[in-house]
Amino acid sequence: MDAVDSINAEGKNMAAQNRHNRGRFIASNNPVVFDLDKGAKVLNVLLILTGTAVISGGTTNGSGPIGEGGPMNLIQRLRITATPGSGSRYWGGDIVDSRIRSILDFAITQQGGKKMGELSGSTLGNGAAGSYPIYLPVPIYFANPEMVGANQVNTALNMDKVDSTGMPVYENVQVKIDLAQDLTGCFAGNDRAISYNNLSVQWDDSRIALSQDTLCLVQTDHDVQIPAANTRLVDFTMPRDGLMLNMLLQAEAGTSRTLSDALLNRLRFQSPSLDMEEYALDMRTRMFTDGWYDLSQNAIGQYFVDFSNGIIGNSVDLSTLAMEMDVNNPSGANLDQFKIFIQRLYPLLNS
Repeated sequence: MDAVDSINAEGKNMAAQNRHNRGRFIASNNPVVFDLDKGAKVLNVLLILTGTAVISGGTTNGSGPIGEGGPMNLIQRLRITATPGSGSRYWGGDIVDSRIRSILDFAITQQGGKKMGELSGSTLGNGAAGSYPIYLPVPIYFANPEMVGANQVNTALNMDKVDSTGMPVYENVQVKIDLAQDLTGCFAGNDRAISYNNLSVQWDDSRIALSQDTLCLVQTDHDVQIPAANTRLVDFTMPRDGLMLNMLLQAEAGTSRTLSDALLNRLRFQSPSLDMEEYALDMRTRMFTDGWYDLSQNAIGQYFVDFSNGIIGNSVDLSTLAMEMDVNNPSGANLDQFKIFIQRLYPLLNS
């Protein structure tokens, strides 16, 4: 690997391997917005919510957690927006646009099949008034350690000023973190306030200097509501551009967004390069046998499909993909839903 001449935010020469906590941003500035410093390729990130959360006022803790509950749902959404420089060969737009549940559950596939949540054991007192220390790391993967050989770094985020041809890469890459204004998204019926004065968001990334260009990886999630039981439900909100590497489908039941195996019966995919039809538990079994999830972990309501098999060329052209879901609707019309997280690639322009 050849090092490239790149400078980090402190103005120092960036080593061939570089890992730093690059910034601390006060969470009371909501949303939290900052630009990434230039230099080298970003392999992975820890987005860390840490400090003390103060819950006060109100009279009701709530009837139970919604989705991941607290403190995970304090981060409502993460967006990373890349703006290409003039003449850049790189795709521009939201390269990450996702809820935290999707990011945390996808990370299971990159962490030996195990889930990492809030590390101090805090559940925000299940909504009760009080002060609670938090250390919530949210891992974001650009390089994929499951890829074969050099493919592992081919999707790293290119933060060099110019590419191998001397053209600009990104004019800037901006991170935006939307934090919850109250606890209604963490605990059903909670009426208390939360203070962010003692909380911060930190960005800790690992980079490597490479002379080669990398591809643009985009990571997004979207919701598909279930209006009724249907043997051929179509996801009309699935992106129709890019090359899909993998997909994580999370089946969420009712207004509590509880992960459930009662919603999905079967998935069908068809394109010129893909012909797949499997029952839900068949996919679950493959998640374990292929090593994506560890058998010790709770995988209820989660269905991960890897299309690449370690080779970028195996990715699926979304413009040609037909996808149908055989579903149940136990909670009633549009009360059950799927949260679908995908990773997709965009080749460099004029390459």
